[in-house]
Amino acid sequence: MKKQFNFLTMVALVALSLLACKKDSDPPSVSTSTVTSITETSAIAGGEITAEGTSAVTARGVCWGIAANPTIADSKTTDGTGTGAFTSSITGLNPGTLYHVRAYATNGEGTNYGTDVTFTTPSLIKTIGVVYTDGVESYEFIYNSTSKKIERIDNFWNSELDKTITYDYSVAGKLTITKGTSPTTYDINSQGMVVKEDWGGGEYAAYEYNSDGYLTKIIEHWGGADHLKMEAVITNGNIMKHTTFDDDGVTVKKIKEFTYTIGDNTNSIHQACMVDNNTLPVGNLFGKPSKKLVDFLEYWDPRNTDPKKKTMISYEFDSKDRPSKITRTGDGWSEVYTYAYYE
Repeated sequence: MKKQFNFLTMVALVALSLLACKKDSDPPSVSTSTVTSITETSAIAGGEITAEGTSAVTARGVCWGIAANPTIADSKTTDGTGTGAFTSSITGLNPGTLYHVRAYATNGEGTNYGTDVTFTTPSLIKTIGVVYTDGVESYEFIYNSTSKKIERIDNFWNSELDKTITYDYSVAGKLTITKGTSPTTYDINSQGMVVKEDWGGGEYAAYEYNSDGYLTKIIEHWGGADHLKMEAVITNGNIMKHTTFDDDGVTVKKIKEFTYTIGDNTNSIHQACMVDNNTLPVGNLFGKPSKKLVDFLEYWDPRNTDPKKKTMISYEFDSKDRPSKITRTGDGWSEVYTYAYYE
């Protein structure tokens, strides 16, 4: 009986010892943040380490891939050590692709992961067509195979090539866009956004952005002074209002206000850029587009008593929920925009 008692005691002690070891070997506690600032080739992710576990966190970041529940054997970032929230910059993505991302944290006991979060990068626009009352204009975009930046746009009028527009990034911090034989050189920042258009002779246009990458002001410099040209109001990632000023930089001559649908602008269509152009905003050269799709816009000149004018916008979508047809309708006029994408 004594021998049996000693054996049972030993088994109990071993079991308690194993339980104690298991309790003292905790991995970190980690959560995955919402993915934001999604472009064709990049995104901002991150996470939070709420507890280190039984030893210090020696590595943390996010890992991602096209399959569910990616691990640190897949693509990953390294974003410091220890507990707390962190932000991760994901680069080198492919356009038009569904990705999975998880935050991770590693300590002496191993690696633990947050929940699997998915996001889809916008597809690259292949063509934009615009049906006007007097003809059809279209643009075909050709991109660099590595950087995914625009290299060339072929501009057609009624199916005939009208001009070719080239994009030259060969000089660091510069972008030269040549339409036919007319080049324009811009200064660009580290995010690839235009910050200055030099007109020569000390005259230029300057572009200002907020911390989230939205264009907020256009200032023209001429006559030895700055003149505020346009200003935007951004609310919750949507461009809500444009104000255009006269040459004095003070007198308001036009106001536009935008109302949005509940639908997300998942393919980064530029509808409210202060640079009113069919091609220049593509690629976020002049800041990020609004998060939502525009429902309608109203515009007026506050210097007179004319009623507000209104443009209604309707949509058709392709099988991947990308806008394929956008119709803009005003008082007695309409424009139809068609979009096709690279797969």
